[in-house]
Amino acid sequence: MSETLIAAQVVALSHMSLPELRAKWKELTGQETTQRHKGYLVKRCAWELQRQHFGGELSTEAKARLDELQEEFRTTPPTEWFKGARRNRAPAPSTAKRSRAVRDPAAPKVGTILSRDYRGTKVVVTVRGDRDFEWRGEIYKSLSAVANAVTGSHVSGNAFFGLAKKGGKP
Repeated sequence: MSETLIAAQVVALSHMSLPELRAKWKELTGQETTQRHKGYLVKRCAWELQRQHFGGELSTEAKARLDELQEEFRTTPPTEWFKGARRNRAPAPSTAKRSRAVRDPAAPKVGTILSRDYRGTKVVVTVRGDRDFEWRGEIYKSLSAVANAVTGSHVSGNAFFGLAKKGGKP
């Protein structure tokens, strides 16, 4: 078979239906498949077609090179494997100073008292700091944590206390 014919067969695989690809896989390998991912079967059938045409085994040179790479892989630390990889580069020196976290302008100001009725109970929360909220003498890190403690389920703190307007913007 010529390489052109193999290329045409590989292209034709992408136009086959899943049952046709399963039949093609059985024809190529003699094995049934339960694979349901069409893209995967196209790739596997294309690989098998080419493997059968060009000879399924690697050359002795390729096998020797694989053995070399495996030995190098076993004996060198991971940082040496992919020297150009972003995670293996030294961190760039930072000249910018770290700025303080900017306070969310939509967050209630320190000292604000938020209250609402929930199932017949008045819930009163005092804003103690940028990320500190007090309810029943306990400090919570967010309004959502307070709302969760009150309701027992995840609720947006802003929505629970009526701080969020319709349309999603506070």
